[in-house]
Amino acid sequence: MQDLSEEVRAVAVDEALTAARSQALRLEQLDIFSVRRELLVALYVAVATLIGGVGLLIKANLDRIGPVALLTGILVASVLCYAIALRASAARRERSLGEEYVLLLGALLFSTAVGYTEVQFRVFGASWSRHLLLLFVWHLGAAYYFRSWLVLSVALTAFAVWIGVEVRFGTVVDPLYPRFGAGPRSLLCALVFYLGSRYHLTEHAGPASGFRDAYLQFAANFGFWGALALGGDASTRWIGSLILLGLAAIVGRFGLRERRQSFLLYAVGYSTIGLVWLEALLVRDLLRASALGLFTVVGAVVVLLNLRARLKESAA
Repeated sequence: MQDLSEEVRAVAVDEALTAARSQALRLEQLDIFSVRRELLVALYVAVATLIGGVGLLIKANLDRIGPVALLTGILVASVLCYAIALRASAARRERSLGEEYVLLLGALLFSTAVGYTEVQFRVFGASWSRHLLLLFVWHLGAAYYFRSWLVLSVALTAFAVWIGVEVRFGTVVDPLYPRFGAGPRSLLCALVFYLGSRYHLTEHAGPASGFRDAYLQFAANFGFWGALALGGDASTRWIGSLILLGLAAIVGRFGLRERRQSFLLYAVGYSTIGLVWLEALLVRDLLRASALGLFTVVGAVVVLLNLRARLKESAA
């Protein structure tokens, strides 16, 4: 980009035109700004669109193409994506932002291929959920090999889905199965993800510097989801409420200590959802419950703004 600010300063002007030159300098000076977030959103939308297109392709052309040919095409596309990442690793250079999302696309295509194989050919039979565990192991190994936190997110998602649908947990502890539903399973995932973050406690800046953050993001969200799920059941409502408030305090303190706005948003947002839900259950009158819920939301916004102001003060 061409910057003529030095030339404008060199122009000799009289006192009457000094203000005009100052304005011209402000217009001419070029400020460098980052578009990384916009690129991340654009690349994520592109990957999601491609995966959605693959799903539509399978639905529309399954009978005409055939399952074997379709599966082969998806696997070939996935291998090509992994090959691009391998080429960057062989050259011992850090992957570009575009290559990082190509690797993510390869991981998602591989997941699509494995899921389609299980649906079409029933490889694991009644134990069909094991293919999710297989995906978790594959993506976890790929994440650490390529040092990619995006692929790690895919691995953690596969693990959480496997925990959520694994019926063997119900057969092993069948008398406790009603108490090992969505809430406890989400809390179990949160615990596993938190333990994973402890492994990266002394993480240094580098290609894998986002691993600890990925584990903590998943741990926080699944912890709150588990608490909300417990709060939705009459038999565990108060347990869920206590867990929710405890998590909100822990996550909020972490957000303040680490100066992370996302964790402050989790703490305030999820606790507000839980409180509004609890108020709706306890206050039978619709008008009073609505007014109390509105008051809670307004109070949460005020608290969040104050916490954000504290973050800015600590950073200054």
